[in-house]
Amino acid sequence: MYILLLTGGLLGLWLGTKFIISGALGFAKRFNLSHSFVGLGILAIGTDLPEVFVTLEASYFQLKGIESAGIITGNAIGSSLGNTTIVLGISALVVTFKMSPGEWLRNAVFSILSIAILITVGLDGHINRVESGCLLLSFGAYYYLLFRYQKPRSADNAATPDKSLTMLTLLLLSGVIILTFSSDLVVSNAILLAKTWGLSQSFVGIAIVGLGTSLPELAVSVGAALRKEIGLSVGNIIGSNIFNNLVLIGLGGLIKPIHLETNLVRFDLPFLLAVTILALFYLHTKRGVSRLEGLSLILIYTGYLALKISL
Repeated sequence: MYILLLTGGLLGLWLGTKFIISGALGFAKRFNLSHSFVGLGILAIGTDLPEVFVTLEASYFQLKGIESAGIITGNAIGSSLGNTTIVLGISALVVTFKMSPGEWLRNAVFSILSIAILITVGLDGHINRVESGCLLLSFGAYYYLLFRYQKPRSADNAATPDKSLTMLTLLLLSGVIILTFSSDLVVSNAILLAKTWGLSQSFVGIAIVGLGTSLPELAVSVGAALRKEIGLSVGNIIGSNIFNNLVLIGLGGLIKPIHLETNLVRFDLPFLLAVTILALFYLHTKRGVSRLEGLSLILIYTGYLALKISL
């Protein structure tokens, strides 16, 4: 029963996110924003809304005295791992990913920095409100730079809005309502599942909740890859990871200081850093991330889960 309700909640998160992304992209068309900003700034955050609502719901459980820190941290780390391996890997089976040297350098610096900052503040196993504020401010600085240097579309390339402002607003509100109810289903049943099966909350957060909440990223990235919009697809993955690493745990810790399980600090976060560096290395080569590299990323994630189960 727990699995059925959890699955229903994940599907609801996907549906609510679809509504919100549709509304957000409609507003982006009206304000004539660039593809790079839409990918890194709007789609990346939009596809992370399931993780945000799961974090808020888990934080609410924390305030009620129900331990759920493992869901918060596992969800954030698991989503980033899923994006870097499964989402990028499956997308690479569709089309080869390459980046210009300038884009690669900018994305590599922000990606590695976001993980390094998270590891630094979490070394002692606790993330307090001051450290959480630092995580959120770091993302704020990243987003400010992203917005400052985004280039508007030219008048010739500007997209014509196809929905009214009323319809766009309704899409956004409907998405928020669906996400609110769905996140409650996911968090409450994930906690019950961990207790019933004797699993750590962080494992459930990484293997089930984190991977499940990566479905919007998968849908958007594969869809963009099929349309040959490489920048949009890569921007969505990288921007989403930076958001996961800085905002999700920062938001949860700001509401109530959270505890990081030892295995997350010693194994999962270093593994996330290593696989991120590997993916960035692939993107930096002349070959790019093709089918072979994509398959290797998928196999790495499979091996990682097998190792987590055996530990």
